[in-house]
Amino acid sequence: MLYGLGILAGLVLPIQTSVNTNLKNRAGGSPFLASMLSFTIGTIALLFATLLSGQSLFFSSHLFTSQPAWIWLGGLFGVIGLTTNVLIFPYLGAVQTVIMPITGQIIMGMIIDNFSLFDADHHAFTIIRLIGVILLVVGILMVVLDKKASDGVDKAKQLPWQILGIVAGMFQASQAPVNGHLGVVLHSPIHAAFISFLVGTIILFVITGLVDRSYVHAKDAIGKGNHWWIWLGGVLGAIFVLSNAFLSPQIGAGTTVVLVLLGNLFGSVMVDKYGLLNSPKKPVGIMKYIGLVVMLIAVAIIKLY
Repeated sequence: MLYGLGILAGLVLPIQTSVNTNLKNRAGGSPFLASMLSFTIGTIALLFATLLSGQSLFFSSHLFTSQPAWIWLGGLFGVIGLTTNVLIFPYLGAVQTVIMPITGQIIMGMIIDNFSLFDADHHAFTIIRLIGVILLVVGILMVVLDKKASDGVDKAKQLPWQILGIVAGMFQASQAPVNGHLGVVLHSPIHAAFISFLVGTIILFVITGLVDRSYVHAKDAIGKGNHWWIWLGGVLGAIFVLSNAFLSPQIGAGTTVVLVLLGNLFGSVMVDKYGLLNSPKKPVGIMKYIGLVVMLIAVAIIKLY
């Protein structure tokens, strides 16, 4: 049952990206405003979750002097990851919007493990992990170069968005140990997730004000003609964060990552293939399916060995 929960948690991300892209389209086309609204809703959901868990919303000011400054950066890293996904989704589709950040996550994850960044446990870069990386690259190439999926697509124009997706994934990988450390310090992963979302919301309020110079287009996403589900992105994000926080101690971080990524890949294929949630349909060829399987094997090798 816990394994199924991990896969379901993974399904959330491609759906969340599609939902937030719809919100962006309804809210004046601004990815920053859409991310701000999504983060705000997620913060409210986690506020209630924190209160229901019996945790206090307050913490000692001693944390600012006794702990490294980077424990407060989880929200910023989350902002970069979420906003980038909304930006690249129209150009890459659901599948690549999942696998490019996954690539960045794996690369940064191994850097964090090898150099024990953010007080993470040390895991040396081994030959087995190198084999996993090679398989990962092979799988990515099979997905990206899939002939059927490339019909009518200018690969050169996709490259900057693919690179941006990888960079975003590196920030997402950094968010996990940062929030994990904050959760240990606060003795509550739920409270840590709430603070991360709250920080992200504040950052996005500032960015949206500076870039868009107005929040008025938020009202365009309300009312007749708008689907009610475009407001669920923040709740889905909160569910994803809490599911990971719950599963990691139960079945292990490595197993959790593999199951979540399996859900990510399956969900992204479904979104692309069937054009779910008003997403544009993109052809999914046999080469892409094989590439996704190769990627999953690679991730399992890297995370479990």
